[in-house]
Amino acid sequence: MAAQQKCLAHLRRHIQKLIKFGSQVQVTIGETFLSLVDEAFRQHRLWRENGDNSSYQTWATEFRLRVEVALSEWLPKAGYEAGKLLRNLKEKAEQWWYFLEHPSIPPDNNLASKSFTISRD
Repeated sequence: MAAQQKCLAHLRRHIQKLIKFGSQVQVTIGETFLSLVDEAFRQHRLWRENGDNSSYQTWATEFRLRVEVALSEWLPKAGYEAGKLLRNLKEKAEQWWYFLEHPSIPPDNNLASKSFTISRD
């Protein structure tokens, strides 16, 4: 199977739904992972602007570890919807986070826009 980058913009929308319609635990899970996804977009944008591979790879290594810790912490506490999302993040990590090892691949498939704007609804 060819390597693939899943769209983080779509993931972000799913996380926002958890926050909007979830229980307090799901809201906390959603806020945790929304923060991580937003950070990933910011760091990838910085890499596109400055091309600093060393800083980006240092950040990416630390980021991947924080994602794993967050998954370990929240997966046992997640309800049905949050659990599905977190299991998918864990089982398909190489697809969700492909851009960490290959920053020339964008973390989303928003080909129509030149930059991703993060907004808090």
